[in-house]
Amino acid sequence: MTTLQDGIYHAKGCRPPGHLALVFLRANPKADAPAVDGALREVTALLRGLTEGRVAELPGHPVPTGQLKFLLGFGPKAFKVPGARLTCPAALGPSFRFRSPDHEKGGGPLLVGGGLPYASDVFHNDSTEEFCLQLTAETQLAVSRAVVELWKLFDAGRDNGTRKPTLEITGVHTGFQRDDLRSWIGFHDGVSNLESSQREGVISIGAAEAGQDTWTVGGTYLVFLRLAVDLGSWHLLPRAQQELLVGRDKLTGAPLTDTDPEGRPVPAVGCPVAGTTEVTQDGNEDFHQPGPTDDPVLLAAHVRRANLAGTAAPELGGSLRVFRQGHEFFEPIPAPPGPPAAPSFPAAPSFRVGLNFISFQDSPDRVLRVLTQRAWLGGVNFGGQPGQDGPAGRLLTVRAGGTYLVPPRDDAAPYPGSEVFA
Repeated sequence: MTTLQDGIYHAKGCRPPGHLALVFLRANPKADAPAVDGALREVTALLRGLTEGRVAELPGHPVPTGQLKFLLGFGPKAFKVPGARLTCPAALGPSFRFRSPDHEKGGGPLLVGGGLPYASDVFHNDSTEEFCLQLTAETQLAVSRAVVELWKLFDAGRDNGTRKPTLEITGVHTGFQRDDLRSWIGFHDGVSNLESSQREGVISIGAAEAGQDTWTVGGTYLVFLRLAVDLGSWHLLPRAQQELLVGRDKLTGAPLTDTDPEGRPVPAVGCPVAGTTEVTQDGNEDFHQPGPTDDPVLLAAHVRRANLAGTAAPELGGSLRVFRQGHEFFEPIPAPPGPPAAPSFPAAPSFRVGLNFISFQDSPDRVLRVLTQRAWLGGVNFGGQPGQDGPAGRLLTVRAGGTYLVPPRDDAAPYPGSEVFA
């Protein structure tokens, strides 16, 4: 029986619901373990109530649940709370964390050896706090209500002397599922994710991965990156160049198997199968993973760099496979004060789009090695060769990111991971 917390949709035929909110919680520096324990008990009770339609200020008047689910993650800072009974797991050690953005100039590399930078206007990463809550639901209202009710809880619990709450919300990142199974760059997304039968072996922390941190067995690690996409530059690229960078046909999603004498992409023969039009439809499962090739252009494509399938059994750390459960995002960008800015080229949209990359695996090391090893995405922003200039070399920028332990569920405990503070 699984001890994974709710909100990890790894079973066969199970897809994440339509809406997401990731909520990051900071602990008051003066709060000790008993105070944080009490606050987490209140958080869990509130969220469990919402999963049953109960709102504190509406007794006897249930609201739609939206099939809300939540999970609780512990960041490295959680184990620095005064009086914490357990130390930070080795898998959350300093070498398994993201770098901070430049606090004075903004931007900077996410990882040494990686190709992902922080956006130039990011000076602070709000996703490296003591705790992370993942909220998922079928409706936007359900996740939004949960965030609002959490804020009410914390606001009402302010210390009479300092007026500071034990926990406070420092960041909220929302997202949604796309019913067209594509991403903002127009290509199919998540096609080569793990088969359902392989997922729990990759997700769950086993005894070997836990080492001396035996209390983490049966839990998992959440890695989060909020990645913005430079659509203005991407759409300047011809379709053929986009396909070579991604590694799939843009219309059908068929994996590329070759390039013709003129260097144009050649999709797999027979994909999509008769009676279908896209690789995501039933019957095209044999084409979800790209086949072998010795073409250096195709080997540098995103679908191959991000997923070197066949290197090892998925449950083995050397495979570097992860279970990805992302949500897209769309957010307006407020116009800056003052007179309108001069026109730019490519035109900058008045909105920002991208992906909430969320993965679950038995160690954050899997993700960090994917992002830094040369055969994978080391030195590469998205696809192509390391150090590539132009749109392909700056397609993605990081808005926020963090790594969290998601302790195993224990139905007899007040909340997962309660042994850290109680």
